[in-house]
Amino acid sequence: MLLGAPVSWVSKKQPSVSLSTSEAEYIALILAIQEGKWIHRLLCDIMAAANEDGPDLMVREENQSCIKMTKNPVNHGRAKHSDIKYHHIRDEVKRGEAKLE
Repeated sequence: MLLGAPVSWVSKKQPSVSLSTSEAEYIALILAIQEGKWIHRLLCDIMAAANEDGPDLMVREENQSCIKMTKNPVNHGRAKHSDIKYHHIRDEVKRGEAKLE
């Protein structure tokens, strides 16, 4: 959302089978952050041209176990089967490049 209006949206089948709701939310969160990072970079470039700071990338997630999976680097028992490519979100959150709310 930017100024109360959506700037990007998508609906598609997930690339892999999820064994739990938390895992499905985790994968959806990663895909949302990937899209959000592209838009965030674009906005930061535009704002830099105007000598202003760009906004932070904030992602809203309501699934508490999904949020815990992103903040804890330990491979959780129920999520250890998840493909390793999905765990880069932990680094994004740790570096502050994406914030979860």
